[in-house]
Amino acid sequence: MGYIVVSCDNLPSSIGHQIANEVAMASTFDPQAVFEAAQAHGVDGIMTLGTDQPVLTAAIVATKLGLPSLIGVETAQAVTDKRVMKQRFTAHDLPTVPYQIFDPNKDQLYTTLTYPVVVKPVDSQGQRGIFQLATPGDILAQASQVLTFSRAQEFLIETYYPNDEVTVSGWVNAGKAHLLTLTDRISFRSTDQLGICLSHEWPSRYTVEKGDELAELTQRIVTAFNIQNGPIYFQFLIGHDGIQINEIACRIGGAFESQFIPRLTGFDITRNHIQAALGKKLAKNQRLTLDAYDFRQANTALSVQLFFANPCTICALTPLASVLACPGVIDAGYHLEVGKTIHAVDNATARVGYCIVEAANKQILESRLAKLYAVLYVLDENGQNQLIHRPLEVASL
Repeated sequence: MGYIVVSCDNLPSSIGHQIANEVAMASTFDPQAVFEAAQAHGVDGIMTLGTDQPVLTAAIVATKLGLPSLIGVETAQAVTDKRVMKQRFTAHDLPTVPYQIFDPNKDQLYTTLTYPVVVKPVDSQGQRGIFQLATPGDILAQASQVLTFSRAQEFLIETYYPNDEVTVSGWVNAGKAHLLTLTDRISFRSTDQLGICLSHEWPSRYTVEKGDELAELTQRIVTAFNIQNGPIYFQFLIGHDGIQINEIACRIGGAFESQFIPRLTGFDITRNHIQAALGKKLAKNQRLTLDAYDFRQANTALSVQLFFANPCTICALTPLASVLACPGVIDAGYHLEVGKTIHAVDNATARVGYCIVEAANKQILESRLAKLYAVLYVLDENGQNQLIHRPLEVASL
């Protein structure tokens, strides 16, 4: 696009540092350090995608420097701090499961909630520090472990709601929400790996049954949180009491939405986000695409596979060229490499890799996934395949 990019992160090994034009060594959790870096480099815009907490940092720095910002600092705080987020849900009568906030400095009773409960840090992501617990005593016993993932030193306690999870990705233009994709979020069902995602599936099984209701609820959230422009990434739980809001974010999703949304919709969400961060309005053809697009009219099937492995040391991986040669594969890649020791899967950072697969319909898609997993392997020291992926629904056509 012709822009000079400055990557900002406090880790020298960050992938972004390897490909950016310039590098700033500052933590994205430290608004003052990022402000000083942005000022030193004379940037014209600041943005993040795929990550929750730096959304607030970007909004703070943009405001201090007088740069364009898709959302204000107050909105950014509300979508990155689960305490504020839950309060906003309640204040605007938006459906969410009952909750309490755990504060280690206060004596509180946790007997008013229905058990089991889910505990999660108020300011983290990637399923870090999330546990399903059976009793108030379990909460106290697990508290110190949960708090290791929180800078705020508080965490959320929610009544566990048995559910199927769906994700809405979209774009807000002048306060109007445009849904781009509604996907099923398939996760581990183990309580030790709660919410860790194995795949995103398009179209969602709930598109017909719940699509209109989810679209209306998405707009209500956008209005309640004063989201004026930019990407949205909302997670909903569907269970016996209907739809409950899990979490919301003002960012592009981290499961390769930047790749599959343009392919499915014609709306180039990453390019538009970059342009918006520089204060540029949507191009006319992209505005027309938003106005004409209907997420309910899916004419293809697509799956983003996020695969893991059992504990082992990786001794061999399927050559990437062989993965990319599988039918329907749009893109694939590894996050870990040969020689890496894998421990038990306890959050999303344990992913070994990903693969995006497309087909004309769901049946063909499942057949293609079966062919993919016939060639994909993560071999341990004994030559055993330790790959973990979501269950396949159809073995072959």
